[in-house]
Amino acid sequence: MYCTRLPLRRTLLSVFLAASLAQPLLAAEPAASATAQRQGLIRGRVLGPDQRPVAGAKVTVQGMSEAVQNISQDLLGDADGRFQASVPAGEFGLTAQAEGFDLLIQDGFVVKAGAETPATLVLGSAAALVAPLAQDSNAGEGAQTLGGVNVRGSYQRGGQALYLDEKRAAPVVAETLGAEQIARTGDSDAATTLKRVTGLTLVDGRFVYVRGLGERYSSVSLNGAQIPSPDPTRRVVPLDLFPTDLLDGVVVQKGYTPDMPGEFGGGSVLLRTRDVPNKFFFRINGTLGYQQGTSFDDGYTYDGGGSDWTGHDNGARALPGSLAGATAGGTVLRPQTPLNPGGATPAELERYGEDVAAAGYGVQRETLAPDMGVSAAVGNRWELGGESRLGFIAALRYNQGWDRNEEVRRTFQASSAGLELADRLQVDDTHRNVDFSAFLNIGYELNRQHRFSATSVLLRQTEDRTKLSDGVQDEQAALFTELRWTENQLFAQQFGGNHLFPAAHDLSLDWQYTWARATRKEPDTRRYRYDRDSDGSLAFSQRSDSNQQSWAELDDHQRGLNVKGKLPFDFGGNTLDVSFGGERVERNRDASLRSFSFNAIGPLARDPALLGRPINDVLSPDHIGPDGFVLTESTLPTDNYFARQDLTGLFLGIDANIAQKYRIALGARREKNDQAVTTFALSNPEAPPVVAGEDTRSTLPAAAFTWAYSDDAQLRLSYAKTLSRPDFRELSPAPYLDPLLDVQVIGNPDLVSAGIRNYDLRWEYYFSPVESLSIGYFLKEFEDPIEKTRLPGSGVLLSLDNAQSARNYGIELDVSKGLEFVADWPGFRSVHGDWANWSVGFNYARIKSSIQLDPLDASFQTNLNRPMQGQSPYVANLQLGHHSGDGSREATLLYNVSGRRIAAVGVAGQPDIYEEAFRQLDFQYRRELGEDWSFKLRLRNLLDPAVRYTQGAETTREYRKGRSLLLTLEWKPQ
Repeated sequence: MYCTRLPLRRTLLSVFLAASLAQPLLAAEPAASATAQRQGLIRGRVLGPDQRPVAGAKVTVQGMSEAVQNISQDLLGDADGRFQASVPAGEFGLTAQAEGFDLLIQDGFVVKAGAETPATLVLGSAAALVAPLAQDSNAGEGAQTLGGVNVRGSYQRGGQALYLDEKRAAPVVAETLGAEQIARTGDSDAATTLKRVTGLTLVDGRFVYVRGLGERYSSVSLNGAQIPSPDPTRRVVPLDLFPTDLLDGVVVQKGYTPDMPGEFGGGSVLLRTRDVPNKFFFRINGTLGYQQGTSFDDGYTYDGGGSDWTGHDNGARALPGSLAGATAGGTVLRPQTPLNPGGATPAELERYGEDVAAAGYGVQRETLAPDMGVSAAVGNRWELGGESRLGFIAALRYNQGWDRNEEVRRTFQASSAGLELADRLQVDDTHRNVDFSAFLNIGYELNRQHRFSATSVLLRQTEDRTKLSDGVQDEQAALFTELRWTENQLFAQQFGGNHLFPAAHDLSLDWQYTWARATRKEPDTRRYRYDRDSDGSLAFSQRSDSNQQSWAELDDHQRGLNVKGKLPFDFGGNTLDVSFGGERVERNRDASLRSFSFNAIGPLARDPALLGRPINDVLSPDHIGPDGFVLTESTLPTDNYFARQDLTGLFLGIDANIAQKYRIALGARREKNDQAVTTFALSNPEAPPVVAGEDTRSTLPAAAFTWAYSDDAQLRLSYAKTLSRPDFRELSPAPYLDPLLDVQVIGNPDLVSAGIRNYDLRWEYYFSPVESLSIGYFLKEFEDPIEKTRLPGSGVLLSLDNAQSARNYGIELDVSKGLEFVADWPGFRSVHGDWANWSVGFNYARIKSSIQLDPLDASFQTNLNRPMQGQSPYVANLQLGHHSGDGSREATLLYNVSGRRIAAVGVAGQPDIYEEAFRQLDFQYRRELGEDWSFKLRLRNLLDPAVRYTQGAETTREYRKGRSLLLTLEWKPQ
């Protein structure tokens, strides 16, 4: 049972005692054990072509003889390039790799029990062959040296050891995922793969909650730069936009450092795109997928455009030219009257209406095709003479698939007898997703001290949705139909450089300029309803909300420049790094929405015989005009706005390392933020616009301490003050539809930024360069946190308010370990198995939060003290993997679960609405087919539990996602 309080002092003491007790258990091994008596030692050093040590080189020890053929160890050299490995007696090969050098493979190292075998590995070009190793006079008995065989290869970033080493070397708490780890999960986008990280949950398949905090308390950067979001309802970029094919790795920084933007809550997701390769490569793959309940089944669709399969509307949904001309320049469509002689004539309104209705409204059943996709990538690097190099990497990806959900939605109201059913809808939702991405990175290396890069990323995601909802709403039986096409696109162009100036005391300077544009288009969204009579027959509704069509666009531009410098000092074994820099971000957004509807004006529009016919017959040219339906504009005064933000940040920090044991990082960031959103009414251009925003200056300090009390373990402690600002849409009083909750939300111009105090404590132990264990505690204290609240008397209309305060705290456990030790367990010694090729990963987070609302401002809310929205009390992941000794086969089983969380707060005595716990089991298998071909089998959601939302004892929503199967065939010539 989870305790209700986690006192800071008690938790600090518990974690420290756990670290102290676990250290000898993990590190110690009986000196006289049989295992130790059978083992020997490989001890060596990695050097460059100039015979200087190569720091942090990755060394792999692979068994070659029959007795040890299943033995494989990954090591990481220290600052002097030294490494060592304890292995059973037998013959071994060594592989060494480091960034900027060629891959080296050398075999012929024979290890005898109780003896030491020396190894010197020299990296370089093909001409720099490694000479046979000399006999080491200090080697133990049985040590011997054999000449090696050199094989040239290319070093690739994204390795598990490199990212784990970055996690270890970070000044604050962080989680890392390299491309190697991501590939094992088989996840296709960044959002899905991030739910595997400790303390992270995935909401709506798009947004990542870090440590139980909503997406507004998370930030996303691309190669270190802030980027705008194409989603007008969320402040953070939807991470399902980013295919994992483009990523070198992901870092989730949970502790704040002053070189980061001050908007920091649960954590910051740092996405890194792939870098230029060391040699030519090319790959292409194709994917075919099956979705249970969708593929080869019938779903609802409608007639769109001929290019829908590309994710681009070909103009079939565009605002008709006649109406576009009449409403150009923000002109509101009004009929001609004595008071408005310049308005549209009846004949013009009839023409506009017929043009609008020409796209049609009918839906049909259609057999849905299986998912399919294709991707390709190519890259190369050329030596230009001297130390200069030029390289590139380019990638394209296209994917399209269908998804169909059938669910029941219920709405309840409070009564003396408890909750009573108010509305009930049977929803049949079919949508088609088309994803396209393009990536290009060009890198130029003048020499080892000066590097430049140019990166272009285009991400495009289109959803075509047909949704039918049949049931009772507002005490009226009805059938609701929605046709919606949405195009989200993000284009980012980045230019940067990394420079080292040895003459200036080894000053390093990194800079990057980013221009990014996020757009969203929703052309011709159509909604209409048919009311059901007592005999069950349907008739086109006569209500005011019987139909609506809208055209919406969002355009968000952002320019940013950040510069970071570091000046190192060495004081005889003690080091001090002084870091400094600044950032400037300018952002502009324009959001427009035009809505129209057909009003029943003439007698034809009230003819029962007509209203009972299909929608395309009702809104046909014969029935549009003064005698029937007339087109009118229904755009609200708050539907259009523009916004801007100017953000300037400066930071200064010091990072001291004392005796290679104590590390102290101190710093602060100063930010000036000026942002404003202006909402204006097209229907009343003379009315003053509604302007909301903030012009603030903030100082954000941070401090971190690391105690590396052994070669394998360290203890961290950090504190930082950060903030969370309201987004443009949250400040605008314009109502918008929240696609996750499917309810209307109204912004609040009176919102202020939330202040956050962040505390972290974590103990870390590293079994090897690819294996680790960590136990941590965190605490976050909020001032004026921003929460969604339901408005009194508004049904399901939400708004946003600043609460009084909130706390978020919990514990995190993460472990990844190979299973070679199982072979020595009693009962397992007789079990034949290649235990060294098995690995397990497990992480668990237990989180608790509480938020205190202002009784005067939130008296309508049922609970003034409750958990924060979206916070799961626990999140757990389990990963079991196996790979063959030669790397030709790999299988991974993955399990993920997150606890129930508040999806919507209760009002007027009604309980909060919870999204119940969801458990997902996935499996991936990869196998090489010869030298150039490979295939992957991915099985998703094998358990297929129901997705349930509950309110008290009642269920408000319930559906199943369905199981899925994907097959990928890849060709990558060697």
